Amino acid sequence: MNASLHHFLIRVKEERGATMITVLFFLFCLGSLLSILLFLEQTDYLKMKMQHTADLITKGARAAGKWEYVDSNGDKQIRLFATTEEAERRDADIIRGAREEAGILWRLNRPNLEGTSDEVSVIHQKGERPYLYLQGIYHLEVKVEKNIPVFWDELFVKMNRVSQSGVYE
Repeated sequence: MNASLHHFLIRVKEERGATMITVLFFLFCLGSLLSILLFLEQTDYLKMKMQHTADLITKGARAAGKWEYVDSNGDKQIRLFATTEEAERRDADIIRGAREEAGILWRLNRPNLEGTSDEVSVIHQKGERPYLYLQGIYHLEVKVEKNIPVFWDELFVKMNRVSQSGVYE
């Protein structure tokens, strides 16, 4: 009987070792899944902030630089001015030029993105293409670079978001 008890205790120790390996493997898989989910949530949150900022700037720029007038044929026309100076030359009644307003809105909203990113940049009007103003469009691209921790390392992520607002009807 003593031999069978000894055999039973050895078998229990072997099973405990196998259980420990299984538990460690399960914890590693669970930790990996959690790390991936946290990475996805961080990128989604950053994308949301970028899109919100870009939309806010384009809509504000469009609203500030928009001028509605009636042409010589009696048709209602809408024009987007880049600068206040350009609008004054045309005797347009606007709040501020679209590019000027976008610059102000960017300065006010930039710290929100810079606080959560390594590098942030914007491109207004696809590099200041004047034909977009003539079409009544304000276009903005926000680019962000950030190191996001995953597992025991960091991934370098580059993201960009585009927003475009127009004065179309």
